[in-house]
Amino acid sequence: MIFWLKKQYYQLQIKWLLKFKPALLFDKINQLDWYKNTLRLWVNDQRFSAKSKVLEAGCASGALTAYIAKSGYIPTGVDASSKMIELANKNNNGIDFLMADVLDLPFETDCFDAVIAASLVNIIPDKNKAIDELSRTCKKGGMMTILVPSAKFTDKNLHSLQESLGNSGFSAAAMEAWHKLAPKMQASDILSLFKQAGLTEITTKDYLQGMVISVSAIKPA
Repeated sequence: MIFWLKKQYYQLQIKWLLKFKPALLFDKINQLDWYKNTLRLWVNDQRFSAKSKVLEAGCASGALTAYIAKSGYIPTGVDASSKMIELANKNNNGIDFLMADVLDLPFETDCFDAVIAASLVNIIPDKNKAIDELSRTCKKGGMMTILVPSAKFTDKNLHSLQESLGNSGFSAAAMEAWHKLAPKMQASDILSLFKQAGLTEITTKDYLQGMVISVSAIKPA
């Protein structure tokens, strides 16, 4: 009974934050170990060249952007939410954060050595335009990678993942909410989008026991 009440409390807390203070909710999620560590592992797996200029689209409160800077790269973070950018600037010094729409990025063509986007393309209705715009800003020979929730991940998979992580409290409720509410994508659909954009050397990788999938590719020279 106590466990059920605690679970209901955290679920209500997340619903309230999502409705009234979404920027604060996403900032809290970015600090959770399972989310933070997954994004960091994803960035590490890309093996960007030293001093690479990296664009993070959908940077939210800038937690991953800050990690990118600490890893020796030169990041620029953009988000469509003014509240997110305000929070990112408040939380981080010396990093460029801009409010911008992924469908109309304020950068020149072939501007960044790498372009990344986590939990962004899956929520954009015009996915082709989003991929094309992200690709446009990436230098020829540069890398583009996105991370999105996987459509193959089920409620049963969630239960197994939560148990293996020993996830509880707000962290468990946040993971469940993300699983149930965030739009998901099939790897095949992402591959198709990348191929239509002319990207090559496409690779995929699962994280969080398949809860999310990354698709990475090279913009041909």
